[in-house]
Amino acid sequence: MNGTSRKKRALPRLLTIPTFVILLLTQQPARAQHVGGSRSRTDSNSTLFRNGRPTGSLNPDSLIQERLVQLALTGPVYSVSTHQINYAEYNLVRAKRTWLNLLSISADYNDQTFAKQNPAVGYVYPKYFFGLTIPIGLFFTMGPDIKKERENVAIAHDNQDQLARSIRAEVLSKYAQYKTYGSLLAVQTNVVDDEEALRRQVEKKFQDGSITIDQYNLANKIYGEDLTKKLNLQLQLDLLKLDIEKMIGVNLETVLRIR
Repeated sequence: MNGTSRKKRALPRLLTIPTFVILLLTQQPARAQHVGGSRSRTDSNSTLFRNGRPTGSLNPDSLIQERLVQLALTGPVYSVSTHQINYAEYNLVRAKRTWLNLLSISADYNDQTFAKQNPAVGYVYPKYFFGLTIPIGLFFTMGPDIKKERENVAIAHDNQDQLARSIRAEVLSKYAQYKTYGSLLAVQTNVVDDEEALRRQVEKKFQDGSITIDQYNLANKIYGEDLTKKLNLQLQLDLLKLDIEKMIGVNLETVLRIR
């Protein structure tokens, strides 16, 4: 065997470091904790309620309103906005780490056994070879992509804040209507009770023959109209109660008991 063949370099082996190994070595993003106005609103309400009982100095009706808002902001509708914020922040972290997917790191090494090699043959240097490839376009696209994802995070926060305001206005509006219909129902109930007592007197007089059939029918008609108004008010009150309970997730009576 001639000297050239003896000095022939052994076939190098290619070592490729996968990108996912680099990702594992980097710090994982923490779950987004920004929930727009929900955190400050929840913290403020926590001073008003402790173990479901009021602790603040507000009047009972104001405490009920704040409790309704607090419960409404724990519902699934508002929770979706929190998940949307988390999703936007994960995309932002992903955009910041896009460059890791574009890098290619390689290393070559000579597998010659130097301890057993004849010194007269000579060594092949260098023993290790390293390489790193960075796409030029990365420097022009990564910055705008990160800014875009940051804007998406800001939009998600603004949407959540707007949703919190809408939920607050809706639940307080329905509660105001609920109180109004409750008051109207109480008044109408008294009217119906009076009309029923009057109708019984008219019915007795009609049986005695002291009044005509027209007077008897008129008394029944008035009573029927007032009773219909009462039933309609009761229906509206029950529907509002269901709407409020759908938003707060609990029976309305449990909130009204804090009076």
